[in-house]
Amino acid sequence: MTKGMKQMGALALTMTASSLAHAGLDCSGSHGGWRMQTSDDWTGSDKLVHLAASAPFGALGAYLTRDTAHPVIYGTLIGTAPGFAKEVLDGTCRTDGFSYKDLAADALGALIGASVTHWAIMYQRNAHSMTVGLRYSNTF
Repeated sequence: MTKGMKQMGALALTMTASSLAHAGLDCSGSHGGWRMQTSDDWTGSDKLVHLAASAPFGALGAYLTRDTAHPVIYGTLIGTAPGFAKEVLDGTCRTDGFSYKDLAADALGALIGASVTHWAIMYQRNAHSMTVGLRYSNTF
């Protein structure tokens, strides 16, 4: 495993731990069964938290899959995975429930993060070096 891959793995684990620490995984009741959250609002303040927490994961996913044909799609999928895992855990909590609206905010945040990363960062590789920088294009 290369040094860069180890660093990306460590960054991903750090971001995951940070996100989970602040994700509100506090289930005051016991776990069991499956529940959907019905009183959730599309404009709730927690939607911004979901969006902001998923954007870095989408950015990381787009960076990791930058050499593929569709880094934005793969980055969005990778960035949505932690939010999906949290919602599945919420679905088993007796006092909370699975929220597809929260999951939609997670997916939107991951899409924004992946899109911005793919648009703003340029990658050039050759046999001896790799260049990472900001990309500027005057075509619209």
